[in-house]
Amino acid sequence: MSVQPISHHHNHIGQANKSNKRKIMLAAIITASYMMVEIIGGLWVNSIALVADGVHMMTDAMALGIAWWGYHIAQKPANERMTFGYQRFQILTAFINGFTLLLIVGGIVIMAVMRFIEPQEVMGKEMFVIALIGLLNNLIVFWILHSGDQHNMNMRGATLHFLGDTLGSVAVIGGAILIYYTGWMPIDPILSLLIAVIIGVGAYRLSRESAHILLEGVPAGYEIQAIKTDLEKHFTFLTCVHHIHLWAIAEEQVMMTLHAKTDLQHINDETLSEVKQYLFDTHKVHHVTLQLETEISV
Repeated sequence: MSVQPISHHHNHIGQANKSNKRKIMLAAIITASYMMVEIIGGLWVNSIALVADGVHMMTDAMALGIAWWGYHIAQKPANERMTFGYQRFQILTAFINGFTLLLIVGGIVIMAVMRFIEPQEVMGKEMFVIALIGLLNNLIVFWILHSGDQHNMNMRGATLHFLGDTLGSVAVIGGAILIYYTGWMPIDPILSLLIAVIIGVGAYRLSRESAHILLEGVPAGYEIQAIKTDLEKHFTFLTCVHHIHLWAIAEEQVMMTLHAKTDLQHINDETLSEVKQYLFDTHKVHHVTLQLETEISV
């Protein structure tokens, strides 16, 4: 004997903060605009490091675009064709971005190796000016993001990301000064490799984490066995929790289906609601489908 739940516990993403959304969009536009300046300028002054930093800014612009989409998509309700809404789209976009960036990193590494084999002259003074403007651009974007709601994880993550990005611009500025005063050209491909590593690590993590969600793996920080043990310990009338499936539609939309054996006295809607509420409060599982079974069920 089994009882199917008649309702589901939902905790969908709340209404987007319009101020945060505007700040994210403004930051993305500024970053994307100067990205082209740095890439074109890098090609002009013959600096791979500048091109690499421009690509780094491209990763920033895409990250901001994903963050903006996260705010935007939160306002779209689910419908009959997309019953969970459109949260998964931002995960798909993240995977495509990460995979594309890995290909770009490969190109930067090849260019740097070729520059080691065949050194070329770099215009140090012009490289310095372009990199300095890039640093100012990062600081402006950081100020815009920092003025947003730092209690929001989406906004806080974008802000911290740009705080770290200033290091790339500072490194390129240092390289330009070294080239201008010493003429030591190998610093340019060395810096480009350093920036490529920074981009590559972030792109790999983005691809791996988004692929894990797309493949409906168990979300990071969740352990099925730990949840099973906790449920059986907390609810003494649940003697066997099994057939557990745990996955995520998006980072903040964790789903679970499970079966649990109990006695006839506890096969009711009250038990269903109590277990679902506990899973949400204790384990942050937002959507639970629970099937209760009697002790003699097979």
